[in-house]
Amino acid sequence: MPTAPANDPVPPSALPTFSAVSSSAPVMAAAWNAVALLHPFSPPLSKYPRIDNPFHQLCIAQLDYLAGEWFSIRVVGCEYGQWWYMINPTETQLSTDGGIFWKTVDMGWTLPTDWYGAKASTARCAGASPLSWMSDRSAEWWTIEARITPPLEKGPPPQPIGATWLWFDAQTKAPMRMMFGNGPNLDTFGDPTQLAFLQMFSFSYFTGYTGFAAEDAPPKPDRWFKPTIPGLTVGNPKGYKNFVWNGNSGLTAFMTPVNGYYNPLPTRVLYRWKDDADYAVYTDRVQDTKMHFTYNTDQPKGTKAVATQTAVLTGFAPKGSNQPLNTGTGFLYTQYADQTEDCLKGGHFKYGQEPPFWISIPAVQGTIRATIVNNPELCPGQTITIFSVLFPPFKKKYPEATYLWTWYAPPPGSDGTNSRPVNFMQSQSTVQQGTSLALADYYYYEEFSAPVDPGNLTIPACCLGSNCKIGPDDDR
Repeated sequence: MPTAPANDPVPPSALPTFSAVSSSAPVMAAAWNAVALLHPFSPPLSKYPRIDNPFHQLCIAQLDYLAGEWFSIRVVGCEYGQWWYMINPTETQLSTDGGIFWKTVDMGWTLPTDWYGAKASTARCAGASPLSWMSDRSAEWWTIEARITPPLEKGPPPQPIGATWLWFDAQTKAPMRMMFGNGPNLDTFGDPTQLAFLQMFSFSYFTGYTGFAAEDAPPKPDRWFKPTIPGLTVGNPKGYKNFVWNGNSGLTAFMTPVNGYYNPLPTRVLYRWKDDADYAVYTDRVQDTKMHFTYNTDQPKGTKAVATQTAVLTGFAPKGSNQPLNTGTGFLYTQYADQTEDCLKGGHFKYGQEPPFWISIPAVQGTIRATIVNNPELCPGQTITIFSVLFPPFKKKYPEATYLWTWYAPPPGSDGTNSRPVNFMQSQSTVQQGTSLALADYYYYEEFSAPVDPGNLTIPACCLGSNCKIGPDDDR
């Protein structure tokens, strides 16, 4: 039986939408320059806390490019160090003293010819939409590499690899952002089929992009200067406190996967967390995340069309009290277009609902790495706090930890506690796990005056009986 409907306080009209894009994939200008804000996949290993490369800290890079000739990258770490890479058709050179002395280094990179590495033929667009609630500037959402056409008649689909997502201004075609779902195997050697240098970071934003015709190209950079981003300050100079989620709220998002079989999912999230003194039943602490397959209609023949998938994450009861059944865990179920339901995971998630203060749990080491104030491209009219969070390791590639990056916007005059979410990005997400959601971009947000109807927060019957399909845990 399908789950009974409840009075959902988030209107369907609040879900983000795509408009169709009929144009071809944007191409690199013959010459261009830009500044990039770079978020790494992982912190450095504990035995090398100040490793001599920029790939384990938040960085700012000045990028200058001339097709067929050179790609200059002047990069500074937000914690320490400076590096100047110069890529030409035959080699990469590096200077760490501002261009006085250079040495040839083999980084596995090749001089770029387009934004897509060797995967340009696989580029496809999910549609056009703003990146978040902060701006109406429309972006085209392009992905490459990981979408391998699955067999539609029989047999399992081939194993996907981490997708790369690129966002371009829908009008000017300027690059706005990119996300690499799969990091390099070594932090000293990249993938020659991926975009040079930028592939070493999981998540990057572009500012100040300018394209030129070849005859108008600026000269090759011949001096060092420290790249900057207007409005960005390293650290937390204004002393913002860590955010605390509101315990009776809702929002919408585009959830973007690194599994290349999937387009972003319009998503509705309800979050309910009662204080210890008010807690009575498991629905007092639940996060209900409903993901719509609106832009994922290309499903294998012979399968029922998926309408939504919903994750129900329950929170633990207060310490010292009896724990109701099914608390502190998670459930994932599918609703099909014919209104039937199947449970995909029942009580076997490693992670239940996070408490409102999760960013302040000591083990995650939540840290404000930078703040940005009123940058016209990154946060027009807003202030942003950029948090890094330690996340579990990823096999041998990142054996100690990976990073989770999240941007929050404190309201004017706020101390940061009640900040509004902007995005949430998990580096090196596990491709094998479902859609492998790695990125959330947020749109609608509301703190409700009336309590969320508990009917929206219940564990469905299909996940509580013997018919539940217990799936494997995340094998990071």
